[in-house]
Amino acid sequence: MKIFSIFITASLMFVTNSNCFANKIEEKFIQAGLIDVHTIDKSIKVKLVNSNPKNNYFRENYYNGLKKAYLQEKIAIKLSIAQKHLKSKFPEYSLMIMDAARPRSISQLMYDKMKGTKFEKFVANPQKGSMHNYGIAVDITIIDMNEKEIDMGFSPFYKGDLLIYWNYAKKKIFNLSDKQKQNRKLLAEVMKKAGFIPLSFEWWHFNGVSKKKARRQYSIIE
Repeated sequence: MKIFSIFITASLMFVTNSNCFANKIEEKFIQAGLIDVHTIDKSIKVKLVNSNPKNNYFRENYYNGLKKAYLQEKIAIKLSIAQKHLKSKFPEYSLMIMDAARPRSISQLMYDKMKGTKFEKFVANPQKGSMHNYGIAVDITIIDMNEKEIDMGFSPFYKGDLLIYWNYAKKKIFNLSDKQKQNRKLLAEVMKKAGFIPLSFEWWHFNGVSKKKARRQYSIIE
């Protein structure tokens, strides 16, 4: 009985400590005044690539398993508007957040790892501050009723190293298919309609406000 009691106590301590560790990133967001997107709109799907080494091209668990997407409240509201625009056209589709707010300390780790590689441009120099560091940017895609991402063409997310490099090379060699163009256009349209600003070289990245406005109104999450 004593051994069983010790085992239960040890298990509870492990779970508690793991949860505390897993919530360190989340605590930074909460302290910065950001909100969980699901407090605004639970229909938006979340699958953070930086919480699973298998889903990001860094092969790191930077968010310690965090499953919630945090943004500035005004940006979360805009995202809900974009979701409504999407569902008014395609009720079976949903926006899925791949990344939202990100502490600058995490951006620094990413930048250090990608510096000097072909993928360096996908990680903003943390000295200037990425828009993710202000909690106003999202990396986002569209999924269908089976929660499968619709075909957007090249993406560095949810892939192994070989597939990432192949897709990167293919991007340089082949044009997008008509379907891929349509899908990217759909995402851009619903996001822009809600007030988001797209990036020309990253179809998945959208800023909720301009960089100038973000730096004027918000503080970097360290």
